[in-house]
Formats: sequence, C-alpha cells, structure tokens
Amino acid sequence: MKVSVVDLGFNSVKMVNYDVKKDGSYLAYRQEGVKVKLGEGLTKAGYLTGEPVGRTIEALKLFRDVISFDSIRHVLPVATSAVRDAVNKNEFLKLVQGQTGFQFKVLTGQEEAFYSYVGALESTCIPTSLFFDLGGGSLEMVYTENYSIKKVKSYPLGALRLSQKYGGVFSKKAYDKMEEHVLDVLPERKELGMSVDTTLVGVGGTLRGIARYEQELSDYQLDKIHSYRLDFPSVSAIAKGLYRMDADELVEVKAVGSNRVDTIVAGSAVISLLMQKLDFDKVVVSARGLREGILSVFLRDPKTFYNGSISSERAKAYVTFACQVEPLSQYAFSFVRPLVSSGLMREKERVILSHALKQMADLPTVTNLSNLFHLIIDEENAFLTHREQLILALAIVHTKKAKTVDWLFSRYRSILEPQNMRSIEKISACIMLSTILERSKAVTRLSISGKKVAIRILQGRQPVPAMVVADALKNVERAFNVTVSCQVNSNGPPKRQPASVRVIV
Repeated sequence: MKVSVVDLGFNSVKMVNYDVKKDGSYLAYRQEGVKVKLGEGLTKAGYLTGEPVGRTIEALKLFRDVISFDSIRHVLPVATSAVRDAVNKNEFLKLVQGQTGFQFKVLTGQEEAFYSYVGALESTCIPTSLFFDLGGGSLEMVYTENYSIKKVKSYPLGALRLSQKYGGVFSKKAYDKMEEHVLDVLPERKELGMSVDTTLVGVGGTLRGIARYEQELSDYQLDKIHSYRLDFPSVSAIAKGLYRMDADELVEVKAVGSNRVDTIVAGSAVISLLMQKLDFDKVVVSARGLREGILSVFLRDPKTFYNGSISSERAKAYVTFACQVEPLSQYAFSFVRPLVSSGLMREKERVILSHALKQMADLPTVTNLSNLFHLIIDEENAFLTHREQLILALAIVHTKKAKTVDWLFSRYRSILEPQNMRSIEKISACIMLSTILERSKAVTRLSISGKKVAIRILQGRQPVPAMVVADALKNVERAFNVTVSCQVNSNGPPKRQPASVRVIV
C-alpha cells in the first residue's frame, strides 16, 4: 500500500510518499519540498496574500500529478500555523481544493504537537521528555512523564516568523531584541513541572541543520542524524557563529544552503535560548516528526485522523505500543540472564544483544561484510545511541569475521571508546550461542563462580551439535575472560538417545 502525506507549513510545503508493508512498517521512497513562504506577510496583515498563495498552488499541482502518476490511493494533506492563523483561511482552503483537489485538514496547535510527538517519540522511545517541534511559524512543545502527556504548549516562535519580524539578516540591535522576545515568551521550567530526569528531544529542519553543521565541523564519521545528541555549548556556539555570518557565507555552509538561509539564524537562536532557559545540557535529534506521526495514526486508526479526535491518551497509547522492548527468546534469555546477574554482562549489553538478534532475523543474505555493516547501521533504532548502534552492527559483523571489525572499529574510533571492543566481542559470542540454542530449541542452566562458568544445556526438539557448541563456547571464554565447562543433557528416552554428552572447553 502507498500513502502520501502533504504537509503545508509556514515556510514550505512538503510531500512524502511512503511504501507501507503488511506488518505496518513503512519506508519513504519519494520526498519533495518547495519553499513557498506561504506565511510571508501574515504577521503584518493577517492574510494569506497573492504571490505566496500562487507559489503554493503551483507546488501543490506538481504534487497532485506525482501522486496521480504513482497511483497513490491514500493522501493525507495537513496544514499548520500559516493557514491556521490566517483571517482568510476558509477562502484559501476553498481555492486550493478547487484548483488542486487537495482537501486540507487544518491542525490546531495541540493537534500539531500531538502528531509531531507521536512521530518523534515512536522513533526515539524516551519516556520522560520535553519534546519540541520548531517550524517556520510556530514552536510546539509536549512534556511527558513515562509517555503520559502532562503539558502541551504552542508558541508563535517559528523561525521564518521571527526572521520576518526582526529583519532576517540581523543587526545586533535586532538580534538582541529577538533574543529578549524569545526568552520572554518561552515558559519557565516550573511552569512545565518538569522532573530532573527529563530529556530534551527535538524535530525540525533547523535542528537537523545545526546537527549536520556540527558533524561537518567535527568530521563526524557516521552519516546519521536520527538520535544524534548535541550539547548546549555547541548549540550556543553554532547559533552565535551563524548570526555573525552574512547571507553569502550562510549559503556556503553545506548544512544550511539556500533553503535555510532565511531561517537558520532565528531558528538556531530559539533552540539555544530554549536550552538555556530550561537548563538542558543536551538535545536529542529526531529525524521523524509530524509527517510520520500523521502516517502512524492513520495506519492504526483512520477514524482518529479523519475525525480530528487525537487526544493525549491516544498519543500515549500509540507511542507506548511502539516502544515496547522486544524480549529475548526463552532460549537466549536462559543463557544471558545469569551473565547479567553475575556482573559478567552489563544490562545495556543485554539490550543491544536483544536488538541485534531481532535485526538479524530481518536481514537479507549479504556476502560483502562492508555492505552488511551499512545495511545494519542504516536502520533507525529507537532505543540506542549512535555508539550503541555501532556496537550492535559490529557485533553482528564480528560473528562473520573478526578482522573486518578491527578495520571498521578503527574507522569509527572518534565515536567508539576502546572498551567498546570488549562489548562487541561479548555480544557477538552471545549471538552465536543464542542462535544455536534457538535453532535447537534448547534452554540452559548456568552456574557461575568467579571466573568459572558451568553450563548445562537441556536438549530441545533437535539434537544440539556438540562440536558447534564447543566452538561457540570458545568465543564465550575469550570474550568474557572465563573458563567454561559444558554438559549437554537429553530430554528424550534413554533408549533413543545417549543420556548425556560432555563438552569440556
């Protein structure tokens, strides 16, 4: 099934076409965006005016033809702050429908916040968070505790809106005045009632641009924005640095380019001031937001989308469902749990192992290990940081060839820590043994005393291959720096199978 989401914002109109699989997962296969500046002049007159409206209709005609050519049945057009705030909203919507066929759903500030929250938090899974979506016309904020929405706020602090109000290429006086205005409008921490363990999560083109710019400056080795973490000193320095550049210099910055030259200075200032006022030392970047939230809600409950009845309870239900951690199978769990309990394996290593086993089940057969690594790392993982995703990918590759991991580890040494190699080896060893146990439907019983591990494997439906197990246990010994003894016991009748097979490594 193909679904198209058309997002008409203050600064640009975007179309994303998705290929949706039977299991509900989806992949964007085409994206188009046109900077129509629909909100141009809105702050002064309150009306959507001629030229921006004309540019918008021409862009929508293009999108209509693409959608028709792709034979997309389900089209979800939404409009946000520019249309929402316009005095002539109804006239504009009627004109657009007559000339393009699109019947836009105009989101309230709260609906926009909810949809953006669902899209971002389904793909980052941070239970207690302050989420923000910085667009061209407005700033939406959602505060949650354990995925339960406590506060929803919308502020007229969009990047294009502020640029138009304070001059675009800012004088010092105008920039200082804008900063003063932003700080005055942003809420206090007490007003939101935030707990001390709140994580700041953001979406929007400005935040992605800042993240790309920092990656350029630091020569970041991983080509990945989703789940990237920016600290406040870096955000603040970038915001000030961008303000000091003129338009020609901004265009030369790859992460900015011509598309964001009009909005990046004001937008980066808003993010920096938000972190400053609410005392956040880091912000997590989500590459998913409003459009993915709309798609997700539509796929699960079309009536909710069409009726405009999304609520905080529904948003929580969507995100909580998506963020359920995939448990280890009983076969892997029986082996891994004692390792964690004894301190030989950290809980985070167990979590990475769980995701690695799940991801391996969906991987196609790939013989080139470099291609395999990039196939794994390109997957978005809501639960893991970039470093943890690298550990996962390298652990899977390690099960194929350890020398390839040495080369890849060196390539990403600016992100990885030296001690991460031990985690890679542990997870790799557990993957190999867990795979054997899973295929044999065999559970284990472990007895751990210091550096000695005694393993008893209870035969499952298929015989456990003793020599293959012995080879896997050698990897366990090396990775965990322990001595392993193993006994394989039969569950079948004694006449049909040997009572037991001892494997001493």
